[in-house]
Amino acid sequence: MASSSWQPDWPVPARVQAHFYSRAGGVSVAPYAGFNLATHVGDDSAAVRSNRQSLASELSTVAGFQWLQQVHSNRVVRVDSAGDVLTADGLVTQQTRLGCCILTADCLPLFFASRDGAEVGVAHAGWRGMAGGIIENLLAQMQSPPAEICVWLGPAIGPCHFEVGEDVCLSFAAVLPDEVIDECFKPAAQNGKYYADLYQLARRKLHALGVAEISGGAVCTVCDTEHCYSYRRDGQTGRNLSLIYIDP
Repeated sequence: MASSSWQPDWPVPARVQAHFYSRAGGVSVAPYAGFNLATHVGDDSAAVRSNRQSLASELSTVAGFQWLQQVHSNRVVRVDSAGDVLTADGLVTQQTRLGCCILTADCLPLFFASRDGAEVGVAHAGWRGMAGGIIENLLAQMQSPPAEICVWLGPAIGPCHFEVGEDVCLSFAAVLPDEVIDECFKPAAQNGKYYADLYQLARRKLHALGVAEISGGAVCTVCDTEHCYSYRRDGQTGRNLSLIYIDP
């Protein structure tokens, strides 16, 4: 069954191909129903393999896909060819036909591309990774200056549902100004709980680092049951794919 994806609306050359694949299509069955591409969530391995084969057939210009074992770290790897699964949470490449992949089900997928289309990157930005510097480290791996980089914020858990404890707030308070904390963390009904805005946290970090062209950040994975897997909503579930590559 055919898959479907969303693409950024951003000012980069057409050869930069960026996709957030929805859960629509695929052969996985409930609770992974649809186009699950993750091998680590308990889905039938044959179903995941079939979904990945469909992806490869659909993106026939991609020579290889680089997959990650994501550990909520700030580690970013520059890659020149697809290889074994890497333990990291971000990828950067200047090579054509190399699919850089991350999997999410509420964490924020961040897509990066230089305005000239010469290099691209993608990051898995959960709250731990973002507080720990995943954005800073990915930009440091790119050769283009931040002013020449465009970023798209893919679907993630929105501030309407991302309730967190004081520990999360304190983690960001250690690295961000008080006014950003006040803007991005709103008290919840329960004492010591807050609603966190991952999208705005990412925007504020990116702006502070010199990135001016930022788009996306309008879809909540918990709210969008049709297109998005959500761990916060469903617990046992699949993972959406965020993929970027340079098409020759």
